Amino acid sequence: MADDLIPILTRFHREVVLPDIQRIVGEAVDGLEGRMNAHFDAIYQRFDRLETEYHMLVAGLKRVEERLDQVEQKLGAVEERLAKQNLQAELAALKARVDGLQGQIRTLEERLSA
Repeated sequence: MADDLIPILTRFHREVVLPDIQRIVGEAVDGLEGRMNAHFDAIYQRFDRLETEYHMLVAGLKRVEERLDQVEQKLGAVEERLAKQNLQAELAALKARVDGLQGQIRTLEERLSA
């Protein structure tokens, strides 16, 4: 009698128990896959936003660098103008001193000739 039960139990297991287990496990796996896919989708969306922000930051930094280059060029031009003005002022001061010295030389020459 026990030997007759084995094929019956095997058939019962194959036709009733196994499909129920496969259905239960399949539903659990499908739910898990759905949650995992949703999680990965959220991660990919975050990566997309981060990549967009990265590109925006790179573009902004490029604009800042361009503006800094412009400011440095303008500063260089201003420094050149200031240096030129300083040289002109020094030249004018030297001319004034030379004129003064020439005046003193004339005065001395007048005294010596008198």
